[in-house]
Amino acid sequence: MIIDDSKPRARGRPRGPRGQDSACRERLLAAALGAFARQGYEAASLRAIAAAAGYDVSMVAHYFGSKAELWTAVVDLLERRVRADLAEVGALGRSGALEARLISAVGMMFDHALRNREMLLFITHATAEPGERLDQVVGRLIEPTLQTYLPMWQEAIDAGLFSVDKPLILHNMVFGALSFLIASTAVMSRVSHTEMGVADVKAEFLRGLFSHLQERIAATAGAER
Repeated sequence: MIIDDSKPRARGRPRGPRGQDSACRERLLAAALGAFARQGYEAASLRAIAAAAGYDVSMVAHYFGSKAELWTAVVDLLERRVRADLAEVGALGRSGALEARLISAVGMMFDHALRNREMLLFITHATAEPGERLDQVVGRLIEPTLQTYLPMWQEAIDAGLFSVDKPLILHNMVFGALSFLIASTAVMSRVSHTEMGVADVKAEFLRGLFSHLQERIAATAGAER
C-alpha cells in the first residue's frame, strides 16, 4: 500500500511529549530543514525526519499536519532568519563612503551564507522544482534579499566601481563565488595540504574582490580628516 504523506493527516493523540512542547517542534523543524536541504521535498521522508529529531512520526502531524505544511513551516523559519540578516545589512544605510559600505555588506553576506549553509541547499533544491514551492522561496527568501542588495550594487555600478551593467548579475556573481568558496573550504585545505580556516578564506575573498577600491577608500578617508 502506498502512503501519500503530503496530504494532511488526522490529528489524533500523538505518541511522545504532550502539549505545546516548543522544543519538540523546534527539533522537528531543524530535522526537516536538514532533510529538505539534502534531499529536496519529494525525496524527504516524514518518518526519517521524525526519527532524526528523536520522535515518532505522529508528532509531525500533531505539530504541523502534512508534509506540505511542514515544508511551509521551514520556509517560515528561514524567512525570519533572512529578515534578521537583511536588517543588519540595511542598518548600514546610504551615508558614508560607498566603498566602505560595500565591503561591510559583502562581509555580512559571507557571514550570513556561512551561518545558513542548509538554507542555501534548501533554496537550490527548490529552484529545481518549479511550482508553488518555488514561488514561495522566490517571494519570501530571494526577492527580499535582492530588494536589499540591488540598490547598493546599482550605486556601485553607477559610480564605476564594477564593469557590469546589471546589478542582478553582479549580485549573483559575488554571492555565487562566496557560496562556492564556503562549500569548498575543506577540499581546498586537502588539495593544498594547508589548513584553510573560513576566516582566512573570507579575508582573502574580500581582499581580492575589493583590492581595486583600497586607494579610493584611503583617499576618501584622507579627505574627511
